[in-house]
Amino acid sequence: MTERHRDRDACGIGFVADRLGRPSRRVVDDALEALCRVKHRGAVASDARTGDGAGVLLPLPHDLLAPERDGPVAVAMTFCDPRAADVFVRITERACDEERLQVLRWRDVPVHEGALGDAARASLPVIRQAILATPPDDDPEGGERRCFRARRRAERALRAAAVEGYFASFSTRVITYKALCAADQLAAFYPDLTDGGLRAWFALFHQRYSTNTAPGWTRAQPLRMIAHNGEINTIRGNQVRLAARAGSLGSEPLCPEELLDPPLDPAGSDSAMLDEALELVVRAGRPLPHAATLLVPPAWEGRMVDPDVAGFRRYNACLSEPWDGPAAVVAADGAVVAAWLDRNGLRPLRVAVCEDGTVACASEAGAVPLTGRGTVRRTRLGPGELLCIDPRRGGLIPTDRLERSLASRRPYRAWVDTYLRPMDEGGPTRPGDDVEARQVAAGYTREDLTVMLRPMAVDGAEPISSMGDDTPLPPLARFSPPVSGFLRQRFAQVTNPPIDHLRERAVMSLTTRIGRRGPLLRERPEAAALREYPSPVLYPSAVTALIAEGATVLDATFPVTAGPTGLAAACRRIAAQAVAVVRAGAEVVIVSDRRAGRDRCAVPAALPQPVNDERVVGGTC
Repeated sequence: MTERHRDRDACGIGFVADRLGRPSRRVVDDALEALCRVKHRGAVASDARTGDGAGVLLPLPHDLLAPERDGPVAVAMTFCDPRAADVFVRITERACDEERLQVLRWRDVPVHEGALGDAARASLPVIRQAILATPPDDDPEGGERRCFRARRRAERALRAAAVEGYFASFSTRVITYKALCAADQLAAFYPDLTDGGLRAWFALFHQRYSTNTAPGWTRAQPLRMIAHNGEINTIRGNQVRLAARAGSLGSEPLCPEELLDPPLDPAGSDSAMLDEALELVVRAGRPLPHAATLLVPPAWEGRMVDPDVAGFRRYNACLSEPWDGPAAVVAADGAVVAAWLDRNGLRPLRVAVCEDGTVACASEAGAVPLTGRGTVRRTRLGPGELLCIDPRRGGLIPTDRLERSLASRRPYRAWVDTYLRPMDEGGPTRPGDDVEARQVAAGYTREDLTVMLRPMAVDGAEPISSMGDDTPLPPLARFSPPVSGFLRQRFAQVTNPPIDHLRERAVMSLTTRIGRRGPLLRERPEAAALREYPSPVLYPSAVTALIAEGATVLDATFPVTAGPTGLAAACRRIAAQAVAVVRAGAEVVIVSDRRAGRDRCAVPAALPQPVNDERVVGGTC
């Protein structure tokens, strides 16, 4: 079950739901049919049977899995290595005991291996369901938090014991059935899905398309809360920033901080990490739509927006950086079903609202059968738009009403007006007589000045060039380029259309906030106490103002006489100093190479990293 990570997907996704929350068999059948209709969104292995993975996420079928139990139950849907199945069971039961979840029984999930291809069958895990009783005094949210903690405890123990195991779902409300099979074989593989007693008021479906890695059982979607089409291009930054806040996420009373270290599984895909982050925020107390717009915010700057909604958006930006796509996401937590696009809107979601109360959403038109459902109103989600179905609040909630409702949960606008400090990025200054020497020290070439910088300065536009590049690879070049020449963009550029200047102005933002980030899982006024700049590029005068306000400056140079080994020593020194000063309370750290000159070499800014895997917690470097 070991798989590579950092994979991307371009998949078929969607959901079928009754906006009044009425369960029926037809919802399940329509979702399975829709899954078959998006089979072309996946691929097939050389055995002509193994797919990229497909699945559905449903409300927990209490009558099917625990008909003998009158009280509330939870179900853990598990995949485990056949060679360590007994160890997996013991670890899971121990974690459940710690959370007062009583294991009523283990159920071997009925499967039909003939629906799988040879490759999928060779890696088939043991698929079992742990049927659990929750404490009778728990409310629904309390039961979900117990399940969350039990799963995190079990995952930590499994890693420590080097046992391969995976929880496809662990909840009192929802369950995930997924497999490494073609979309039209999922129901054949899981007889549970064709049981006439399985009824649901919603069903999420997903057909995976694995673009650059081998498919695997755990990569199949839906995950525990979402199904995702696209890629999170900012995933490395999202992961690192959240990992840096481990220990100060404000997780109480959800769970002890040590259970969230690391906050995200570093071996997970971009979809899995987004799912984990969304689940974490929801379990800590925010509604699903709030968590969605916190992590994947729409473009709103420069538009006519209600002041309270704008305050809500600005406050969210102080807590979390955007998880930017292109991405289309459908999600459910058992009480609410939602769908949204990222701010670019480059992955489609088509919506059909039927007269009989059915709402269908899919990555393409025609995926969900709608015959016999009365009049159908068809639409599509726009960039950054959020669709929400909440039967407790009347069904389908319009986007504008949803935004105003979320913005009214707290006085976000007042918090931002009180604490957030708008700052000036400064202005250009006349270069000194040593500008040419500094350009040489920074690695600029005459080609950079004439081909790239001059058109940008004269015309205010990026230079135009062809896709062909005959420049030698940096390690093979006759003249060694700067460190930046050895770095490459890491995102799925091939699958994304180019961003024109009109869309760029409408959906992208340069606003940058620096300072000590507040706990992600709590909402406090002080979390908005950051400096807000209109651009990530600061002129020297703005940097000087930061230093005057108490920012810590680290010298990023080393003596020329230290030779090549001096660079490595300087990197270790800078990283260790950054960790030390932030732990001592520094909010802003400036890494400066201003001392570079004839006797001192500059350390390239991309090189220093924290030493011994230590985290820089609570500050901005």
